[in-house]
Amino acid sequence: MNPLITWLAAAPQGAIAILTAVLAAAVAVAVVFLTQWILGRRARTELLTKKLEELYLALNEVATHNVQRVEQALPLVSATPFTKPTITGSSTERQGLDLHKKIVMLVRLYFPKISKAHQEVFRRNSAINSLIFDAENGPSLSEERLFFLSGAYRDAVVAMEEEIIRNRRTLVYDYILPTRYHRVEVIQTQAPKAWQFDG
Repeated sequence: MNPLITWLAAAPQGAIAILTAVLAAAVAVAVVFLTQWILGRRARTELLTKKLEELYLALNEVATHNVQRVEQALPLVSATPFTKPTITGSSTERQGLDLHKKIVMLVRLYFPKISKAHQEVFRRNSAINSLIFDAENGPSLSEERLFFLSGAYRDAVVAMEEEIIRNRRTLVYDYILPTRYHRVEVIQTQAPKAWQFDG
């Protein structure tokens, strides 16, 4: 016979009541902990979903800003040292620094897994800003190179957006079993070797 059954049969009536109460209390505590864990996980998922939406919208703004920046810089293509046009707006606005600071904050605080994709976006953004700055203070702007760097930057933004979409559930912890994170590689645009993008 099972030792537990033997013990229960021989135990005084009060011992069984105490054992029942202990088991009921253990179950109640387990239910409370499980409920709190589920509620905490759900709250975290909701918060991260909002932050991920913010990040995605910021990337959309960055893509729009890229087009505007290129349009504003085009007059520098035909400019001479004596006829340099003045590009309107502060350097912060022209370089999209506020947008990129927001993206840096969201990636570092909430989504460090996207850091590699974001670094690629950041490098390509810096390359365009440097090209335009040099054209404002030196020789005329190369239209071909401007379009190349702008396209390379757009490709990096698109790759980051795709990485967010593919890994949404992982990034916001909306899963039961752990899932594999999928990185998205940036398309490498061909350019003349004289000024191949090095990012």
